[in-house]
Amino acid sequence: MVGVFIAPVDDNLSKMISAMDKHTREWEMRAARGECSWVCASCCSTFPAGMPDACEHGDQGCTDIIKRDKANALLPDNAEVSGPSTRPPG
Repeated sequence: MVGVFIAPVDDNLSKMISAMDKHTREWEMRAARGECSWVCASCCSTFPAGMPDACEHGDQGCTDIIKRDKANALLPDNAEVSGPSTRPPG
């Protein structure tokens, strides 16, 4: 994924990047657990029910990343979300 971020180049830059990384990881873990929608960085397809179990376009590289992220989302450090759970029942 390519992006352009404009930020002051001072002592706060590394804090800002760390905060962006943290929030992105938290969002990915919630999406992997089906707690929020997800957007594929490769094809930009959206998935309102969260991260699918495999790439809907048959890309094995994407499927490998999805499986890795779903497994990581179940690790004890990532299994808890802050605030009430929005995971769909069942």
